Amino acid sequence: MDNEGLCVTSLDIGTKIFGKNRYAIVSARHWAAVASAFTLPWSTSGQAITAAIFVVLALITIKPSDWFLALRSPASAVPIALLGLLLLGMSWSSDPTGAGGITHYFKLLFIPILIATEISPRQGFQIACGFLTGCLMVLVLSLASLTWSSGPWWWFKSAGIPFKDNAVQSGCFALCAFGLAVLATRAAHQMRVRLAVGLSALALLFFADIFLIYVSKTGMIETLALFGLFLFWEFGGHPRALLLAIPVVVIAVIALSFSVPAQRRLAEIATDVRANDASQETLSTASRRDFWRKAVGFIEEAPLLGHGTGSTKSLYESLQTSAPSPYGEAVPDPHNQFLAIAIQVGLLGGALLLLMWWVHFFMFFDGSPISLMGRAIVVQNIVGSLFNSHLSTVTQGTLYCAAIGLLGGLVIRKSHRNSDGQS
Repeated sequence: MDNEGLCVTSLDIGTKIFGKNRYAIVSARHWAAVASAFTLPWSTSGQAITAAIFVVLALITIKPSDWFLALRSPASAVPIALLGLLLLGMSWSSDPTGAGGITHYFKLLFIPILIATEISPRQGFQIACGFLTGCLMVLVLSLASLTWSSGPWWWFKSAGIPFKDNAVQSGCFALCAFGLAVLATRAAHQMRVRLAVGLSALALLFFADIFLIYVSKTGMIETLALFGLFLFWEFGGHPRALLLAIPVVVIAVIALSFSVPAQRRLAEIATDVRANDASQETLSTASRRDFWRKAVGFIEEAPLLGHGTGSTKSLYESLQTSAPSPYGEAVPDPHNQFLAIAIQVGLLGGALLLLMWWVHFFMFFDGSPISLMGRAIVVQNIVGSLFNSHLSTVTQGTLYCAAIGLLGGLVIRKSHRNSDGQS
């Protein structure tokens, strides 16, 4: 659809507010989305500012018919229902504004807003390129610090990690490697050899860096899950998958063997794996077991509707005297997204979370790159949410909601156009 097909009524409202041509507002909206995607891997405040600008401009420019298209879709309806339940859960909470509560889940509204926003495939690709560019900047800094250890890297969070943390960086890099590998495969099928080689090399750089930095256990598992999804998409169950799997695994092993921070982290992980009693557990293992065990107890106390939104930290604090956390303090995060939801709004909320993932996964039904990236986003969030409350965190949660909204909108509009053409 060209610009003439965009909203007239709401854009006229935007024109009155800003005093500019209505198409300038649409352009500003688009570049705000690109800027938000660019800043997401490395700047929380920058991403928040640009995302807020995008949301304001999107709300001004969305047509009523686009809202109808978005809101009637289960991909939008289920996240809204989950957020609505969390809002309602504040009414029976002892601490309705407590840490880990409702403020962490307003990002779910990104999904219906982005689905309702008129974004073309070309614009979607530019937004994705914005995210890739932001990750490339982080990758260059990470590789530079690993090859020049005496450089001016005092401001880094840790070795090879200039911004945020290793879990965030690994997750972003895994998505970049996956997307680049998909594009490289398409280029190879089209006999565009140079492009395929270039994209493959860049994908392998992202992949290798995940195993060069201070390795995140969750990040590694997510990466392997996405790699498995890629192999299944490209080869199915054919033995030819080994032709790609073996050299990629070799690259990961070489990266791990040459990285001192990675080796140190692997030693810690090995200690976790070998731990068989409390005296042998590391802080990571002991804390997660403590979080999960207590969370199950909280859910058993109020299985259907939970203890109320925002109640998590106060519940953990109530056990600090009788069963203190190995972490040293009570935290509002049980390090599992299902448990984080179920503690607050019960198994009903947990069921809505599972339904949301199911709906989003099967929304991407064809074999197009857009649908494949959509499924990768869902798989990554599900796998990461087994060990961390990824949906409620700033970067991983925002990435999930924004990507599902963007890619889902493209798929839904394509399906809508096809159904209109057949009718």
